[in-house]
Amino acid sequence: MVRRDELTSLERIATALQYKKPDRVPVAPLVCGASHRVLGTSYDKWSMDADLATRSLLAAHEIIGFDSFLTLVDLSVEAYDFGQEVVFPKNSTAYTETSNPLIKTVEDYYKLTPINPRETTRMSMVIDMCAGLSKARGKDTAVIGFVYGPLGVLSQLRGHERMFVDCIRHPEAILHAVEVLTEVLIEYAKAQIEAGAHAICIDTLYASGSIMSKRMWEKFEGPFAKRIADAIRAAGVTVLLHNCGNKIYFDVQEKWCNPTAISHAYPSDDCADWDEHARKWGKKIVTIGYSVPSDTGIMMSPEEIMEDCRKQIETFKDCDGGFILATGCEFPPNGNLLSAIAMVNASKTYGRYS
Repeated sequence: MVRRDELTSLERIATALQYKKPDRVPVAPLVCGASHRVLGTSYDKWSMDADLATRSLLAAHEIIGFDSFLTLVDLSVEAYDFGQEVVFPKNSTAYTETSNPLIKTVEDYYKLTPINPRETTRMSMVIDMCAGLSKARGKDTAVIGFVYGPLGVLSQLRGHERMFVDCIRHPEAILHAVEVLTEVLIEYAKAQIEAGAHAICIDTLYASGSIMSKRMWEKFEGPFAKRIADAIRAAGVTVLLHNCGNKIYFDVQEKWCNPTAISHAYPSDDCADWDEHARKWGKKIVTIGYSVPSDTGIMMSPEEIMEDCRKQIETFKDCDGGFILATGCEFPPNGNLLSAIAMVNASKTYGRYS
């Protein structure tokens, strides 16, 4: 039961995203695939069954007490529905079989045709997850939909190395394919919103210095990501971004997507450390982060996690409430769920606003 002086999780998240101080720092350890362990099912079954995934997330929420659901299943969801071969390990995250890419030649970029996400296998699963979570907990807990950016999806269909080479040698083919993908992803985002998502998170992984230059990202994804973001806002919900790449480009993502918040694992490329990031960006774009998933989920003790989270909360204490404590990327699918509970406890212990 929520005490009278406490906000619901949904209210807490919404307040932080508006740069208004909630009762405490919201906490979202990005427990997605890890929830499969709560009901004792295998990862491959969880990855393909909307009802099972929804029930797993709801059960994990009851145990852990996080403030928002994220409907990330894996980064091959969209690619699978376009026809890409995907491998489903029993106890690990699904991944595309890039030794057998859907796009085998440059000419194949032009053969990519639109699909209806509402009539597919895996995107429709995520849509159904949004609906199930919204029906069960949408009145009190944030439900965040998830869309892999068009360049990310394309890399799943072609393979990263091949796509990077094609960006240089065959840019028109890349742009043609990204155009097709963008229209599908817009509809995918809209469908999740119609199903009850309070916000949509676009994964713009390639907008980081560890992957490609700003100039290249602005050419091949920036304008397309903008169209997806604009469609999300036009549908009346909040735009979030996720980017766990190093040297993340906050400036060009702000320029093209104008997100309310970014889930990230590293400081912006124009900042030397988290302290500088908090000073420069903390009152412009809400930070969702930034615990190291592998350390938090596997290596650290609960006491170490709480101290690490305390330092993060302290770093962003002067950002007018614009901070959500989270892992910098998905909580390890086989991580210790007690570690996620420790993050929630840290928020309750150190994250109270006076």
